[in-house]
Amino acid sequence: MANKLTENCTTEVQLDKIIKGQERKFRWRDDWPTMEKELQESGAAAIAAHNESRKTKTVSPE
Repeated sequence: MANKLTENCTTEVQLDKIIKGQERKFRWRDDWPTMEKELQESGAAAIAAHNESRKTKTVSPE
């Protein structure tokens, strides 16, 4: 679930909104801390991948 929600995540603000939305739905569950951790990890990876892809696109090979 975490990967599907965060695969297109590009900023920390966007990740926070995703986490808050999921928290509203699932905070009552016993496994919410685990779910939140997975969201943070997959979101951070998606943001890093996005930033890396932007670096390679902005550098023009000459």
